[in-house]
Amino acid sequence: MLTYKDRLCCWAIARLLPTQQWIIVARFRSRSDADGHFQFLGQTIPHVKFEVVFDRSVDSHRLSALGSPSNYVSSAL
Repeated sequence: MLTYKDRLCCWAIARLLPTQQWIIVARFRSRSDADGHFQFLGQTIPHVKFEVVFDRSVDSHRLSALGSPSNYVSSAL
């Protein structure tokens, strides 16, 4: 069960791991905050693949890169 604070931060940045799993590296309350941090990560760590996602899942610490759950929206920038 997500806490009230976790439900407020539904925008996240996910990182693709070598095992083809996604892991949430940061959460944000607004899309613009997530986009700004995404750009910063892309400039400082260009060899790592990140995506901005809208995550509403209960078990949101890991997202599968192969089977996309229907409860989050991915946006590669």
